Amino acid sequence: MTTQQINLFRYRADKQVPLTAAIAACQEALEGAIALLYSPQRCTLARLADDGMLRDAGDRAIDLTDVFEARLFNAICELRWLNRLAGVGDAALISEAAQNSLTGFVATDPQVCEPLLQQYLLWGERARSQPGVDSWQRLADARIGKLDIPLAQSFGQEQRVYLKTCEYMDVVGDYGNMAVIEERLVKLEVA
Repeated sequence: MTTQQINLFRYRADKQVPLTAAIAACQEALEGAIALLYSPQRCTLARLADDGMLRDAGDRAIDLTDVFEARLFNAICELRWLNRLAGVGDAALISEAAQNSLTGFVATDPQVCEPLLQQYLLWGERARSQPGVDSWQRLADARIGKLDIPLAQSFGQEQRVYLKTCEYMDVVGDYGNMAVIEERLVKLEVA
């Protein structure tokens, strides 16, 4: 059995940067990206707008002051950012395609690996009340409350939303064992 192999490209910011600077440096590659933003108060999903701002279901710019971790992704790449001190942190971008438009990022050598598609079920069912903005849907569950997600695809009460991911496998160690060396968020999808 032959397995598919791809080149995985990795880029790191050459210095620690604020999240807004990391997004601006990768804006072209991140067109239409979805963002997962973690703060002490909540996990928020947002969409990267054409103006470079992360916006919520009400098309309001999101305050990034308390965000300690961010993952922005589209079908092409994922930007990861981790706050280290006072809103400045490490940024890295991974992609299956070379990215030539990044500024302030340093590339490592591409790594040949095997992709493995995966998915995570988002908690919650389709809510009866929906956000008033096109291309957003609302999930709800008594345990977690409501969660607005940037998803244009409508779906029925019995359907669920999945976060599609890709794990990258390669040989590690001296004995030929395969392991997951990286994971990239790809898209939200109804199934």
